[in-house]
Amino acid sequence: MFYIQIKKKSKADYNNGYLSIRLITLMLGVVKIGTALFSEPERLEDLKKFISTFKGNLVFVSGAGKRAKEMIKDYRKFGLPEGFLDYLGIELTHVNAKALARLIGGNYCKTFEVIDSNKLRKPITGGQIPGQSTDAVAAELADFLGADVLILVKDVGGLFTQDPKETPGARVIHKLGFDELKDFKTKDTKAGSYGVMDNQAIDMIIRSKIKTHVVGLDFDFTKGTLIS
Repeated sequence: MFYIQIKKKSKADYNNGYLSIRLITLMLGVVKIGTALFSEPERLEDLKKFISTFKGNLVFVSGAGKRAKEMIKDYRKFGLPEGFLDYLGIELTHVNAKALARLIGGNYCKTFEVIDSNKLRKPITGGQIPGQSTDAVAAELADFLGADVLILVKDVGGLFTQDPKETPGARVIHKLGFDELKDFKTKDTKAGSYGVMDNQAIDMIIRSKIKTHVVGLDFDFTKGTLIS
């Protein structure tokens, strides 16, 4: 993505009738905001600070949130089919996307095509296809837009050697190759439950070779995981 910067020159610069113009490249990033933000509203200021300091344009994908996942678990007890629960989960991500758009001065967009036409206006969307997490949506959107970087915001703030919620001594993996990412695939594909990263997200990141950061809501990239 480019914008044109016109720089004032001295009179001598116009002798041949030409104005000096410099093209400047801006980064395009796709950010998946996970359940943590909707459980910790006080972290909204961290998100706003990151947006203000990012050197480029950002596109956002919203997750369903912890409360929405609990709702899906409750509905599952009634024997509702997984496909229908997926549909409900997608609807809930779009509710969050609309709220997030209002909170950060962004623009809610329902589809990838609408986002593509509004890349400069902080577009925000939610889930798209049943059977995949919003991590996968963010990875596919990054590929679709040709983004420079994908940022997955997690409550655990990175990829670990073991589940940090169950193993206190688990260590964060600060750097990971695309091929090594395959080790994080999971067999759990229930609606609203995909592990740290679902299989489709992993496959898309590996296929598109997009630089990916997994960070916490403090947006401290030195503490998170870089996949490249």
